[in-house]
Amino acid sequence: MTYKVSLRKEKIQERDSISNKERALAEKNTAAHFINTYGELDFGKVSIYFPIKNEVPTETITRYIKELGKKCFLPLIDKDLNNKEMKFSEFTNEASLVKNKFNIPESLNSPLVIASELELVIMPLVAFDNKGYRLGMGQGYYDFTFKNFQLNKKQVFLGLAYDFQKTESCYPEEHDLKMDAVICPSGIYKFS
Repeated sequence: MTYKVSLRKEKIQERDSISNKERALAEKNTAAHFINTYGELDFGKVSIYFPIKNEVPTETITRYIKELGKKCFLPLIDKDLNNKEMKFSEFTNEASLVKNKFNIPESLNSPLVIASELELVIMPLVAFDNKGYRLGMGQGYYDFTFKNFQLNKKQVFLGLAYDFQKTESCYPEEHDLKMDAVICPSGIYKFS
């Protein structure tokens, strides 16, 4: 078993064991840090995720972004799972959500944008390290989708995590996405 596989398994087990009360507190605190740090929101198009499997909840942040009149988009995975490039579907109050093959709700029949149109990308993670690299669920969708846009720095990549998800190293590979910041219940980590 590789280090990444082992780390992913360990962090998912930790995440699975948190209580509803801990999740609610994490949502409250991460949302407060988000609003304090990104409250002005110069971003017009924001990608958000719909949390599954005890990922940090996003409802408060999503509501805040929408109240500012900004557009939120959910990742949309191609029906052909070999195509790792995600598109993003607008997450409106009227949007109907349908679960994809990974049991993740997606917003269907809403306007689509491609990755390069997004200005702020808020993503879930399994672990993150001191340099801003993330360990996801292992499918590589975020890495593949944004690999071509990392150099222009038009976009801000923001992870949401529990404090226990921080690790010394995720042992990043060349294709791994580096985040600009991670918000945890205890505060925000910014990476250069």
